Amino acid sequence: MKTVFRARTRSCFKQSLSLCLAITAMIAATEFPVRSAQAQARTSSQPAGMRDIPDANSLPPAPGLIFDMAGQRYIMFDDLVSHLAGTRFILIGEKHDNPIHHHHQAQLVRALSKREDTKRAVVWEMFDRDQQESLDQAWQAVPPEELGSELKWGESGWPSWHDYAPIAEAAKENGLPMVAGNLPRDILRPMINEGISALPTELAQKLSLPALPDDIAARFDQEIADGHCNMLPKSQLPAFSLVQFARDASLARAMIDANKTISPDGAFLIAGAMHVRDDIAVPYHLRRYAPDIDDNDIAVVILVEADDPGEDLPGVRDYALRMGSENVADFMWFTNDLPRADPCEDIQIGQ
Repeated sequence: MKTVFRARTRSCFKQSLSLCLAITAMIAATEFPVRSAQAQARTSSQPAGMRDIPDANSLPPAPGLIFDMAGQRYIMFDDLVSHLAGTRFILIGEKHDNPIHHHHQAQLVRALSKREDTKRAVVWEMFDRDQQESLDQAWQAVPPEELGSELKWGESGWPSWHDYAPIAEAAKENGLPMVAGNLPRDILRPMINEGISALPTELAQKLSLPALPDDIAARFDQEIADGHCNMLPKSQLPAFSLVQFARDASLARAMIDANKTISPDGAFLIAGAMHVRDDIAVPYHLRRYAPDIDDNDIAVVILVEADDPGEDLPGVRDYALRMGSENVADFMWFTNDLPRADPCEDIQIGQ
């Protein structure tokens, strides 16, 4: 009987949480009678069958649910906005090719800006530092939907600007500055061979990169190996890890500088989920650049694709561990996933 209960509970995940619990309650009431007078006495204050309903916060993640990692509970969108209100640096991690993630990023930027009447800068991983002048000019000259074509987005390799445009529209509606945060591409390839010495002097001084800590290096090495289908020579992994470290530093520096110069309210970061992780990525460098920063000044929201319903669904902790640690985020916002081809099929490294 419990197997039936679990199966029917899982089938509810695509419905609203409240409806799911209501249906589960009816199932429990009809399929799980009180087994003893003692058990009935223990639950006499609850409606019949209620003791068999699982705690909502223990349910596996499903699309649309938002999990508060500190409170260990699911929350509504308005609660998320309330939690984030007043936070100086808000990092919103995405899966680049999932348009649902960009919709949610725009929703959060808009809701927070309107609620507080704040003007946090919007720092983008997708724009390189050497594009800042062009970005400033285009931001004043063209509507958000045309920004991509104005900046030759189609040649950048990022998913369609159509998917990202809602974020820019939310920024425009609220008068938010736009900031290019990533390292220029003509620097990245030389860094693979030359390391930090490939950085221009002024940028090197601005980033002031320390030696890559061993624990971060180990995680980056493994992730980069996995991300390249274990086809990169092991000897190259440290160089790629250093580039990842430098890119995180560049994004953090852009947020700090924007806060100091054009946006006293702080900054949003729009970036891949692996760049916003609280334990080793951009927040690591934010704390390095501003040692007096308070933990309440940084909030990490990661958009996560939930697994399709089935047996043995992972819990929230499992999703966090997939990104390397239980401490990667303050909030995890679950969405539908997308069908994708195997990224390792026919891959050719170095071609």
